[in-house]
Amino acid sequence: MAAPSPTDSIVAQEMAPTMAANGGLTAAEQGGRFRLVSTTSNVPVDGTGTLALTFVNIGDAVTNASILATSPNESVRFGPDQNATEFIGPWASGERRSMTFDILAEEFAETRSYPFQAVIAYTAANGSRVRTAPFTFTVQPSEQIRLERFEVSSIRSNVQVGDSGTIAVTIENTGPDVEDAIVTLQSRSRNIRLGRTQNATQFVGEWASNEDITFEFEATATNNTVVASYPFSVAVSYQANGTRTRTTTELFGVIPNAEQSFALQNVTSTLRVGDEGRVTGAVVNTGPRTVQDGVLILETNTTTLRPEERSYPLGTIPAGERRPFRFDINAINATNAGPRELTFRVVYRNREGEWTASDPLQAPIRVGNKREPFVVDPVAASFGGDESGVLRVQVSNNAGKPLTNVTVRLQVDEPLTSDDPNAYVGVLSPNESRTAAFQLTVEDEAIPGRHPATVTITYETPNGERRVAGPYQVPVQVERERGPGFPVVATVAVIAAVLVAVGWWLRRGT
Repeated sequence: MAAPSPTDSIVAQEMAPTMAANGGLTAAEQGGRFRLVSTTSNVPVDGTGTLALTFVNIGDAVTNASILATSPNESVRFGPDQNATEFIGPWASGERRSMTFDILAEEFAETRSYPFQAVIAYTAANGSRVRTAPFTFTVQPSEQIRLERFEVSSIRSNVQVGDSGTIAVTIENTGPDVEDAIVTLQSRSRNIRLGRTQNATQFVGEWASNEDITFEFEATATNNTVVASYPFSVAVSYQANGTRTRTTTELFGVIPNAEQSFALQNVTSTLRVGDEGRVTGAVVNTGPRTVQDGVLILETNTTTLRPEERSYPLGTIPAGERRPFRFDINAINATNAGPRELTFRVVYRNREGEWTASDPLQAPIRVGNKREPFVVDPVAASFGGDESGVLRVQVSNNAGKPLTNVTVRLQVDEPLTSDDPNAYVGVLSPNESRTAAFQLTVEDEAIPGRHPATVTITYETPNGERRVAGPYQVPVQVERERGPGFPVVATVAVIAAVLVAVGWWLRRGT
């Protein structure tokens, strides 16, 4: 008898958080809220299959999410265990996520509904570890899939939405030995193809009684595929006692895995207008499988943000793990300060070794206002007319990164001149200050007051780029020439007069 084609169970169960690591969670701190959208299973009695759950986050974004599914009975469970956990990672508000579990139904299982539960654990925005109340749903095994003298005992698939993989079907010969057996698999949906067609066959040859054989078929799921049960038919033709026989065709369901997905975490930017900065963060493989030779690609459609490199190697990323990344980017002077959105993709090799690109990953950043790389302050900048001396200015690194080969050049006009207008400062660490000194001469016709002088600074950034900053204003103060005071002759006359007066007063007193 043909097994019924599995169908999705659409549910609308919604759960909010109920418990946190700190002992409770108030209504104002609830964070994520989730709804169980659908459950799908295709496990036959006395066989193994798949359970797929789809949830949507209708609350706030959360991180480090995982799902714990539990079966309270022995008849239908997760392989040898009654619990199974799937890592989700970051879970954005409004995002729908699907995950699949391998399950088995014992030979004594019945074709009835068995209760299951699932709990979502995650980290809320305030850092608390939160668990939802249990979601409840049921799993109903299908009847044994019998092909007269053959029986389907296992259905497995690692085909991902939008990618290729393998459908593995295990069939047992429950009758006598046969020869020249051929297994034919047919997809009844255009969403999953077997190679380039809807049909595929595999030759067995001799097939002994009670022998289990697993047949693997290459399959591809289109981008329009969702995590649901898609119908396939299977039949066996064989030769026994000199007669060629073909079994009836039976249906079963194949559940593809969710599309390979990634998320970005902790994306930060040090970009400023007119300067080079850095965008850093981490890529999280949110599953469902390990990816090989991962590369993060930065896609920009603007000419004002110029990355030194547009790709960053990530290597192998197991599901649930993260890899840091860094892009050095120059925000030229024409860049507008303010919020920006960068677009990334993860490129990796699929199971067939072909390069595959993820969906776009958006990351908001901010470009800061232009900041001068140096602060220049006069230290000794006061001179008299017709005087030579040393002009000293303090140069401070305001760039927030080490700068090398810093050279300061003085520019002056009459009545100021300098025979040595260059001063080498060398290396300046962030916020470090050093003094640059210049020989300066003030002409004797200089008018007292402030006279303009400027300095420009050439330097190298950490990546070796040579740049010029400035000009920076350094006012030079020319003081008024101070005279000698009273004339010497007048001073002597005054002293003599005082002495005569004192002598006269003394004689009179005597």
